[in-house]
Amino acid sequence: MTPEQAITEARARIIWGESALLVREFLVSNGLSAADADSKIEAFCAERILEIRTVGRRRTLIGAVILLSGGVAIYPCYKFADASTYLGGIRIIVLFALIGLVGLWKVISGVICLARPQSEHRVISEISE
Repeated sequence: MTPEQAITEARARIIWGESALLVREFLVSNGLSAADADSKIEAFCAERILEIRTVGRRRTLIGAVILLSGGVAIYPCYKFADASTYLGGIRIIVLFALIGLVGLWKVISGVICLARPQSEHRVISEISE
């Protein structure tokens, strides 16, 4: 394997979430010096962290919109709902509350991606789903 192919393979492995130590061993075993391997791994890890933070920003924004829209939609329903006469209104309130909880979950997971991107070990395509 040529050094260029090894670097490409190492970048893919880092993006896929493989350990930096394993990738370093792979690069060194394919002819790169330890210093070059460390600098490449550092750059690849920085790229991965940047991408995870981008996913976190997107997830936080989408979650905030869902959370706010669920909360705003609950208010008029809650004001006019009466458990004894309007059971459908209660069901709608529960539906909007569940939508709000989904938004809250997205906000929390987005903030975690923003605050601690190195704690994610999954492939970036799995994180963004």
